[in-house]
Formats: sequence, structure tokens, C-alpha cells
Amino acid sequence: MKPLFVPAELHPIIKWEMIRKARDQDLSASDYAAMPDYPMLETHKLIFAEYRKKLRDIPDQGEDPDAVLWPSKPDFLK
Repeated sequence: MKPLFVPAELHPIIKWEMIRKARDQDLSASDYAAMPDYPMLETHKLIFAEYRKKLRDIPDQGEDPDAVLWPSKPDFLK
């Protein structure tokens, strides 16, 4: 879940800390489905793996924390 920066004029370092914390929470919240014995359709496994990869790659999106593109959580995980 992409964090909201209130107030908007927060220092970029603080924004990146908030982004990483939110990203880590999303990864932790989906860890259960990453287990090899978790029942999931093969097509869902590919979508799930891509979602987690996009979460892990968030810090590599550039230097502007306001320009981060947050991946959408797959519908089958909601």
C-alpha cells in the first residue's frame, strides 16, 4: 500500500523510509502465498511472482520518492 506523505514537504530520506516500510509490510503480508506448497493456479504464480518482484524493485525506481510507481495487489490475494 503506497504511503501518503503528510505533510507533503517531508524530506526525501523520510519519504524513502516510509516507502520501504510500506513495501516491507506488503511483502510480509504476501509471504504466506510464496510458500512452495501454497495452493495457487500456475497463471496466478506468475502474476504473484511479478507483483513481489515489483515490490522488491521499488527502491530502484529512481531518486524521486514522489514518482514511485506502486504495483497493484493481484485480485486473488485480496
